[in-house]
Amino acid sequence: MKFRLWATLPAFIVTPALAEKIEEVIVSASPISSTHVDTASVLNGAELRTRAAATLAETLSGQVGVSTTSFGPNVGNPVIRGQSGARVKVMQDNLDTLDLSTTSADHANTTEPLLADQIEILRGPSTLRFGSGAIGGVVNVIDSRIPRQLTDKAISGAIETRHSTVNDETATVARLDGSAGKMAWHADGLYRESSDVEIPGYGNHEDPDESPHGYIENSSARAHAYSVGGSWFGERGMFGLSINQQENEYGLPPGGHDHGHGGGGGGHDDEELVRLDMEQTRIDLKGELDQPFQGFEKMRVQMAHNDYEHTEFEGDEAGTMFENDAIEGRVELLHNPINDWKGAIGLQILDRDVTATGEEAFIPNADIQSYGLFLIEEKHWDSKSHQPWIQWGLRVERQEVDPDNSSSENHTAFSGSIAYHWTPAEAHHFSISYSLAERAPTLEELFSDGPHIASQSFDIGDRNLDNERSNNIDLGYEWHPAEPGLLQEASINVFYNQFDDYIYAFNTGVEDVDSELDIYEYVQEDARFHGIEAETRFGLSEAVTLRLFGDYVRAKLDDNGDIPRTTPARFGTELRYSANSLEASVQWLSVSEQDNPGINEEETDGYDQLDAQVQWHLDSGATPVMVFVRGTNLLNQEIRHATSYLRELAPAAGRNITTGIQVSF
Repeated sequence: MKFRLWATLPAFIVTPALAEKIEEVIVSASPISSTHVDTASVLNGAELRTRAAATLAETLSGQVGVSTTSFGPNVGNPVIRGQSGARVKVMQDNLDTLDLSTTSADHANTTEPLLADQIEILRGPSTLRFGSGAIGGVVNVIDSRIPRQLTDKAISGAIETRHSTVNDETATVARLDGSAGKMAWHADGLYRESSDVEIPGYGNHEDPDESPHGYIENSSARAHAYSVGGSWFGERGMFGLSINQQENEYGLPPGGHDHGHGGGGGGHDDEELVRLDMEQTRIDLKGELDQPFQGFEKMRVQMAHNDYEHTEFEGDEAGTMFENDAIEGRVELLHNPINDWKGAIGLQILDRDVTATGEEAFIPNADIQSYGLFLIEEKHWDSKSHQPWIQWGLRVERQEVDPDNSSSENHTAFSGSIAYHWTPAEAHHFSISYSLAERAPTLEELFSDGPHIASQSFDIGDRNLDNERSNNIDLGYEWHPAEPGLLQEASINVFYNQFDDYIYAFNTGVEDVDSELDIYEYVQEDARFHGIEAETRFGLSEAVTLRLFGDYVRAKLDDNGDIPRTTPARFGTELRYSANSLEASVQWLSVSEQDNPGINEEETDGYDQLDAQVQWHLDSGATPVMVFVRGTNLLNQEIRHATSYLRELAPAAGRNITTGIQVSF
């Protein structure tokens, strides 16, 4: 999958004129090679600037194979091929976000798409460098907190402001970059504020008397963040440091935190409105050294410490507080070629101290430690006939979960993956990959014991859970002709994923007497996921292209029916115009109904969504300007995502027009 090198530069300062001067290269998610890319998709440049939204999942909407699981409009985490939560690892510049977004559905992740330079969706053997539990894939948000290179200017920067009509959101983001001698520095800041989100009709259409019409109550939000960082570059390497401070305060739709009263009807007569106030301070370190030891080309070191906490306020009173004091580090060594094999060996260490206090503390306080050792190797054959290359990876990971109220549980997980690629003719590229990945149970799956209001359940963990094992095979084909005609490119991927001891929360059908919530027990059962992703592009003229795309995933347990909150089949068309300084597109996405919702889950209606966007690049010397307008859900359809926990209470936003301007210098 190709894209231009300017994807690795600050997205604010990219202009069409600059892009034309930079040759096209292939960038890789692999730590080894820059001669291929092992990603499902990459979002960068002007397209990222236009699509960037308040949540990561909303930003990635429309990417093939990627959907969103939401808990109202302020919480959106990515779903990849039906996998979410702990099975999809969200990274901040190659290290874990170190937040608590996988602990509960109402916890937002701490990535800020408006500050990103590039967002990558990764699969394949190279994902083993990030963790064996990333069965669904990795979403890697790349930024410039730690500068990756010296700049040509002593100082450069950009400022962007945008406004959205559907929630009266105003967001402003600014950045500065510069160099002095061997030092490069970076600073950025963001402020975002919004009101309640407008929707067509009632939030809870089954109980309109307890649901306001035309908007989602308590869905306003306010966030601000800033980062400062710098790097020193020497003859053999670099060293960098950054500090990020972030605050995010947002509301949850009424009914999402109903304490067993009122049946989650969407009104708040029997419950206080709940708002989450999140704060974090994150420190990142990064270093690279060429020729560190005999036999090794490069050493990379990364480390991050995050002091994270959020408080759930019920009205004016603090209800439950979650804290996460976490540190993660990774060391990678790239060895010299051995019989044309290039490889990297790495060590990853994670230490988390999680505390939860208050009436909704359904998990115990615990210390979680994990140690991972991984090896990734690849080889390219110099063959004009089919240009093959192979990549494989191995990882062993040890996890210890030590709760305050019980003895610890230890798990050792082994994972491996192999992929083979070949190009029998210049235009045709085939790939086949197989992975066996083990995932250790999480703290929630092992030790939950109490009311989990976010999911409207009384959760009971099982400390005797075994590792979850995934056997996945992926077949891919891409067609990229040297001289494109009407059909410019096409790709298709077919995957099959067999799970042994798949971990999920099973609805027992029994109600807890005190909380009046249904009891869910974490159990294990074999499961199967299979699906297909396809995309093709037609060149209707030099300026106009037509893209057709679609994806489908089916997820089923061996004995207990369908897996809940699975993405239904989707099909889309996009017409794009690009000439001179103007880019425009119109996209139609048709989403099928989800009639395989799982036990005790409601079916979800399908919908059609119409989006459009226009970008004008007004380059005036050294001050490029981009003006953009983006419209989403232009038909003002009632959209309820099958993957959302609150689909019956909080549909997706109604018609929205976002306008913005970026000025670079």
